[in-house]
Amino acid sequence: MKRLLALLVLLFGLALPAGAAPRHRAHHAADWTAMVAATPEGGMRMGNPKAKVKLVEYLSYTCPHCALFTVEAFGPITQEYVKSGKVSFELRAALRDRLDFVAAMLARCGGRTHFFPLTEAIMAAQTDWEPQAIAWDSAHPADLTKNGAAAAAIVEHSGLDAIAAKQGVTAAMLSRCMNDAAARKTVEATTKDAWEVRKIGGTPGFFINGAYQDGVFTWATLEPKLQAALKG
Repeated sequence: MKRLLALLVLLFGLALPAGAAPRHRAHHAADWTAMVAATPEGGMRMGNPKAKVKLVEYLSYTCPHCALFTVEAFGPITQEYVKSGKVSFELRAALRDRLDFVAAMLARCGGRTHFFPLTEAIMAAQTDWEPQAIAWDSAHPADLTKNGAAAAAIVEHSGLDAIAAKQGVTAAMLSRCMNDAAARKTVEATTKDAWEVRKIGGTPGFFINGAYQDGVFTWATLEPKLQAALKG
């Protein structure tokens, strides 16, 4: 009888009688990729805020090197480093041109929950929407940083609106965020910080635990730096 009971416990996890040894319960590790928060520095951070290694990327949404890095690295960074809580990953805008401003504002339209997926989608489709945005902007010049309607028009006529819609950004949300003065000040502030204060050498620009990674622009050159920081 005892052997039968033990077999049933092993196979089906049945409760043991009083006095018997408790069975082991499965423990599921936290998935830190689900934690996204705005930072005081103006970025969006994914992951454990107390992670041993803190990675910050300054990016430009019209930079082809940033687009390539996003496509190659976001998957490995999030799944192999951020998910476990070992690394946190923060993005801050480092604008380079007028259309960069529009895309950076758009990335914030879905709030913190959609920021990283929307950024990935924008970068993955960069070669599609950017030429259309350039064409519309050239034919309809306006001060995009002060004219939310002009910025929204570029979004509409470049196909960025369709990209945003797939991430749950509605037309009403789009209209609001393109006129968001606080968001505009944030991307302008992180841009000034990148180029004038930290003096990054280009985009993407990386910092690991506050130290600038000079000459690092690709996942192939960044990953060894992350691994070294984790071992240190």
